[in-house]
Amino acid sequence: MTTRPAAKSADLKPLLEKVLTDFPPVARTNADPIQFPRWYFEQGRAPAEIESVALFSAMLAYGSAAQFIKKIEQTLNACEWRFLDLILDQTRAANFAWPAYRLSTGSEIGILARAAGKLITRHKSLKTVFLKGYRPNTSIKEGLISLHQALCHEAEKIGGPLARGTRHLLPDPAAGGCVKRWHMFLRWLVRPDDGVDMNLWPEVSPALLLIPLDRHISRIARNLGLTTRGSDDWKTAEEISASLARFCPQDPIKYDFSLCHLGIAGECTHGKDQQLCRRCLLASVCQAARPVKN
Repeated sequence: MTTRPAAKSADLKPLLEKVLTDFPPVARTNADPIQFPRWYFEQGRAPAEIESVALFSAMLAYGSAAQFIKKIEQTLNACEWRFLDLILDQTRAANFAWPAYRLSTGSEIGILARAAGKLITRHKSLKTVFLKGYRPNTSIKEGLISLHQALCHEAEKIGGPLARGTRHLLPDPAAGGCVKRWHMFLRWLVRPDDGVDMNLWPEVSPALLLIPLDRHISRIARNLGLTTRGSDDWKTAEEISASLARFCPQDPIKYDFSLCHLGIAGECTHGKDQQLCRRCLLASVCQAARPVKN
C-alpha cells in the first residue's frame, strides 16, 4: 500500500472552511481552557484580569484536559473568581492555597501567578511587556521573549533560581521549541472575537500568529501535507502556519481550534479507524485516509 500525495491548496481550502462550519469552535469551549478567560471577557472584567487568567490557564494547559481544567476551576473558585485582586495582593497570594499540578508544586504555580501580578502592578498590563519586544509586520517571537524574560525575572525575585516546575510552566520561546501554550495564549488574546478568541490585543496582527502545535495538530498537519518536517518545534509551527496562510493570509490560525478538536474529540484517529476516516470531511485530502493499491 502507498499513499497519494498531499492535496492541492485549491482542494483543501473549501474543506477547511467546512470543518469550521461543521465543527464551530464556540460549541467546544467547555472542553477547552479558553472557557476561563472567555468568561471574564464576557463579564466585562478588566483587560488585565482577562490577560492574567489567560496566562494562568494557558500555562497549566498540558496533560489531561479534564485534570488541568479541574485545577484552574478549583483555583478560581477558591479566590471567588477575583483572580486579579488575588495576584495584585502579594501577601495574600503568598499565603493562598495554590493547587499542585503534575510537574509543579502549589508554591511554583503560585510564583507564576505572583510574577504576573508584579508585572501588572508595574506596567498595568501584560500586553505592555509583550509590546516592548513585538516587531509589527515581522514577528511575535521577540514579544514572547520579552514577556517570558520579564516573568522569569519577577519569579526569581520571589522564589530564587527557577525550580524545574516553574521552568516547565514558563517554556522559553527563544529555545526553538514549539511552545504550544504560549501560542495558544496569544491566539486567545489576538485573534478576532469569534465567540472563542477575544481580540484583546488589537495592536498585534493575527497574520503573525503561529499555530499552537500539539500532537493532534502535528498529526493532522502532516496528513494534510501542511508540513514536511519530522520534528515538532518552532520551525514546524512556522511551516504549518505558512501553509494555512495560503488559505487565509490575514488570519491563518482561525483553523486551529476546529482541527485540534477533531483529534481531542476522537473524530480523527489518523487512519487507525477507516470507518471514521470515510465519514471525515477531510478524507479526500488526507494521506492517512486515502490508502490506494500500488
